[in-house]
This record gives sequence, structure tokens and C-alpha cells, in this order.
Amino acid sequence: MTLILVRHGQSEGNARGVICGSLDVALTDRGHDEARRVGDHLASHPVAAVYSSALRRAAETGTAIARHHALEAVPIEALNEYHYGEAQGLTWPQMIERYQLTTGDWGRGIVPGEEGYEAFRSRVGVAIDAIAERHRDDLAVIACHGGTIIQTLGHLLGLPPHTSPRARVTNCSITILEHRQDQLEIVTVNDVCHLLD
Repeated sequence: MTLILVRHGQSEGNARGVICGSLDVALTDRGHDEARRVGDHLASHPVAAVYSSALRRAAETGTAIARHHALEAVPIEALNEYHYGEAQGLTWPQMIERYQLTTGDWGRGIVPGEEGYEAFRSRVGVAIDAIAERHRDDLAVIACHGGTIIQTLGHLLGLPPHTSPRARVTNCSITILEHRQDQLEIVTVNDVCHLLD
């Protein structure tokens, strides 16, 4: 069994440099091109199912992948990006000025309304485990978010919720997980070769 996790293409929020989280923003033209490229790259793979978060930028990316396999991307809300509370829609400098927040402070309740990393890790882990169990003998693709992928890695590595692996997850990069000896193994992180000219 193989799971391929794909971060969505560049979103309108990425282009504006704002904190998106659960804001439902679309892909930019560049993001659509990135999604097309990753879809073309995965076209020859024997994909049995495509899942996405319920947010538009991931769903659009999932659709660009699924169309090569006569599939539809199935939305799963538990795969959504972290909910950043009142910081959503702010730029990173605005967030720092308003909350005096560093990267390590996320999930600690400093920002009103934020989800919390323990809840985030839990919902992502449950969703990934369920998809992995469903596809023990085939290949599934999951179009989601950078935070979702980071939390998946943390879940598989058994890290505490507030400890996330320091890994880059580029727009439309590929992360591959394989089922070996009755557990998921991290094979590839942040593969962007398909995006290079």
C-alpha cells in the first residue's frame, strides 16, 4: 500500500502572504499550473482513490489529479489545514505585531479561537490511519495542506503534538508513505522534481 500526499498548488492566500488556515481560498493561475503538473506526473500511477481536504485549494488540486484516473476527489474535512483563529487573514508581520507570536507558539492558545495542536494532530492522525487501512493493498492520493502533511509526519514518528518535524513542504510537492511490516513508513518528503522545467 502506498499513500501519496500532495500539498495544494499556490493559493490566493499564499500569493498574498496571508495566514490562510481554514479560510477557503482558490488556487492562483500558478497554482492551477502546479496542480496540472502534479496531475500529469501521477497520471501513469495506478491510483485507486483520490482524497482531498474540504477546502477549495486542496479540492482543486485533487481534481487535477483525479481526472487522469476517471475518479473524483473525495473531500474529508479532517484533512483541512490548521485553524489559526483570529490570526487567519493576517500577514505574518501583522500576526507578529498583534500577538508577539513565534512559530513555536502556535497551538498554545495565545491566538483567540485557534484550534490547538493536540486537536489538530489527533484529527489528522485518525484520518490518515483510516485511509491507510482502507487502502492496504493499493495506491491512494491525498491532496491537502502543508500543516496536514507535517502533522502526518509527526503522527507517524510518534512525536508529541507540540513537536513537529522541521520539514519543508512546497506547494504541489509529493510526500510518499508506504505500508511495510504492518506500519506506515516515510519514503519521500517534499519531492518537487515534477515542477522543475
